[in-house]
Amino acid sequence: MIGRAVFAVVVAFVAGCSRPPESTLKELASADAGELDVVLLAPSEALPQGPGFALLEFRDGHGMLVDVGFVRMSATMPMPGAEAMSGGSELKPTPAPGRYEVATDLSMAGAWFFQVDWNGPAGRGSTRLESRVK
Repeated sequence: MIGRAVFAVVVAFVAGCSRPPESTLKELASADAGELDVVLLAPSEALPQGPGFALLEFRDGHGMLVDVGFVRMSATMPMPGAEAMSGGSELKPTPAPGRYEVATDLSMAGAWFFQVDWNGPAGRGSTRLESRVK
C-alpha cells in the first residue's frame, strides 16, 4: 500500500515537471497591438503537429506583463481552394496576470494563424499571430 502511494507521488511530481521552465521558451511570434505586445512562446522553434504547449503573453512597452482579463484564441490554417482548417487552442490563465498557458492541437504541419481577442483591465483588443507547425 505504501509502495503505491510513493509511486503516485513520484508520478505526480514528474508530470508537474514536464512543462519547460519559462526561461527556456523561444519566441515564435509577436504582434504590436497598440499599447501592448502580444507574444507567443514555445519550447522549440515551432509548435508541434498534434498536441502541444505554448505560452501567450501580453506585455507593455517595457516588457512587463499586463493583465488583459478575458482572452480568447482560435487557430486556423489557410487551405488553397478550400475552407480554412481549424485547430485546437485552449487557454488557461497562469498565476502571473498577462500570461496564459495554451494547449494546442494542430493536425497539419505548415503556417497557422492565431486570432487573439481580449477584454479586461487593459481594454478591449485583438490581433493575429502567425507561427509554423512542424
